[in-house]
Amino acid sequence: MFCSRCGTEVQENGKFCPSCGLDLGTQTPLGRVTTSDTAEKTEADLVGEALAEEYELLQELGRGGMAIVYRARDKHLDREVAIKVLPFSLAFDAEFVERFQREARTSARLEHPNIIPIYRVGKSGRVIFFVMKFLRGQSLSEVIEQKGTVPPEDIRRLLIQTASGLGYAHKHGIVHRDMKPDNIMYDELGHAIVTDFGIAKAASGTRLTGTGMSIGTPHYMSPEQARAQSLDGRSDIYSLGVVGYQCLTGRVPFDGEDAFSIGYKHIMEELEEPPLQSGEQRQVFQVIRRMMAKSPDDRYQSAEDLVAELEHGTAAARDRSADVASAPTVALSAVERQQAAAASGHVDRQPTSQAERPSTPTTPMPRAEPLPPPPERRKKRRGGLVAASLVVLLGGGGYGGYWYYTNHVQTVGLVSNPMLDTTLASTTPPDSLLRALADSLTLSDSAGVADTAGAARVRPALPDSGWVIVRGAPHGASFGVDGTTYNRNTIRVEMGSHRVVVEADGYEPQSEFVSVGRGDTARLSVSLERVEPEQAAEPEPSPPPRPRPTAQCATPTQNNYNLNRGCFDVLPRLLGDPSVPLDASVGADPTQVILWVRVRASGKADSRSPARPSSDAGFTLLAMQYALTQSYQPATLNGQPVDAWFQVVFRPARRQ
Repeated sequence: MFCSRCGTEVQENGKFCPSCGLDLGTQTPLGRVTTSDTAEKTEADLVGEALAEEYELLQELGRGGMAIVYRARDKHLDREVAIKVLPFSLAFDAEFVERFQREARTSARLEHPNIIPIYRVGKSGRVIFFVMKFLRGQSLSEVIEQKGTVPPEDIRRLLIQTASGLGYAHKHGIVHRDMKPDNIMYDELGHAIVTDFGIAKAASGTRLTGTGMSIGTPHYMSPEQARAQSLDGRSDIYSLGVVGYQCLTGRVPFDGEDAFSIGYKHIMEELEEPPLQSGEQRQVFQVIRRMMAKSPDDRYQSAEDLVAELEHGTAAARDRSADVASAPTVALSAVERQQAAAASGHVDRQPTSQAERPSTPTTPMPRAEPLPPPPERRKKRRGGLVAASLVVLLGGGGYGGYWYYTNHVQTVGLVSNPMLDTTLASTTPPDSLLRALADSLTLSDSAGVADTAGAARVRPALPDSGWVIVRGAPHGASFGVDGTTYNRNTIRVEMGSHRVVVEADGYEPQSEFVSVGRGDTARLSVSLERVEPEQAAEPEPSPPPRPRPTAQCATPTQNNYNLNRGCFDVLPRLLGDPSVPLDASVGADPTQVILWVRVRASGKADSRSPARPSSDAGFTLLAMQYALTQSYQPATLNGQPVDAWFQVVFRPARRQ
């Protein structure tokens, strides 16, 4: 039983609270309410009674370090909701209450499709709770547990949706601080939803942690978070990168025996590149590598930058697609043009004077000088002549413009469109079009390089890349270039030699090498041979199913500790007084300490470690010694006592 005023555990037949002196004869201690001499009410019963007027509790969904989550039915709106409740054992702690209520206020401020919505925040007696949307999908941790790894396209979609929600929170000055698979849920439509802003910190808020204390899950901490430094949104990007790495490989990138060793690896060790099978996996890993850069300045500087990268491909792909558009304009002399044409295999003598250049049919433009005003008496007649002249000029100019468009502008359009149709590309090669375009452009002397006619000849520089067009492939074929697979037969590549592999169902794959020059197009004709049914390769046996994780019972900080209640059904319980007598080694006004205590099946504690130390190191050591002297009710599994870890709050006793 717990005191209703201060939360101190009291003896079965105690009349007064040993900590605050409350008369228990007139009060009902928390944690156990007797309806008869033998019947006892559980924690869920107390919550159900406190919220019975509005909500019907259906089942417990889970519990964490500072909250219990129930599935419930809203009686007024007749819909299912999730209710998060602060445990009674922590309700007396003002700091925990403030952090819990801060979670509700923080989450309620964020209205985004990828952030779980909060419906209500409330308090009924000693029950502090808030109501949120009930998500019928799985958590990401359950998906990883069932599948082992996640396909690259699903990882990309997960990162885009999660980063969108985090970016919205970052714009409102809120850093999540605890991004991990358990805090990413899927709704019934498969959309990723960010949950649990329980340790989020608003930029304008008050710090709830002590100086130098880090908060978060060690496997997903950023280096600056492990150092207990100030954080911004880039820390969430790092933690989300760890989540992406776990989805890609089925394991976290850094692991160790305790939180210190894991944090040290986040700070000091380089990210190991896992074995990856496909080009899509390698592309996703390159994004994750940048997300997990040790220095925040080397990561994506905002969640919006990360989303843009994932939606539009890698930076390298964007740079390659922008080569033609961003290539600098270079003015070439007549000699340089002839040398460039010879180097590209298009050798012909360039005209060196205006007289030698072939004439181009053009429509002469009307003179700019104004016509003299006609005499008044011939105004009507000459007005008709002027109108007729304008019709002739406009008609001739329209024909000239049409000729120029069909012979030049359409050619330019073909060159500037990288996704050429196969028929067009086969009749007019891109490299020939580029040379024709360069020779046909005559601009004013803006570059300061004049030819013999006094005008500048400007020719665009060819990009350091070209195209590969594959013909003759069967329908549904895939095209691999240097290990990267494409579903189209027109592929942009860098200059040099490339290995092209064409594959299709029911055909033997064909591999060829092609060489692509600057701005050239290499056309490859293939003829794949069909695979006869008797020649078809035997299907490889499917790999054995990935073993499901089992519960770990040795260390409470492990991810799988008491997974699916594999270690114990009922937690241990302290039978003694949680108030620790003080001595001269303890300073004035020490704060309480929370210890991990291992209780053997015999009811004796033989190990303990601080989960949250006191502000006074002397009191922390004193509490650790005191914990070993107390008696405990051991945990049980299927009704039998077993060894188990659990957290105990020890507070300083009043000085005599």
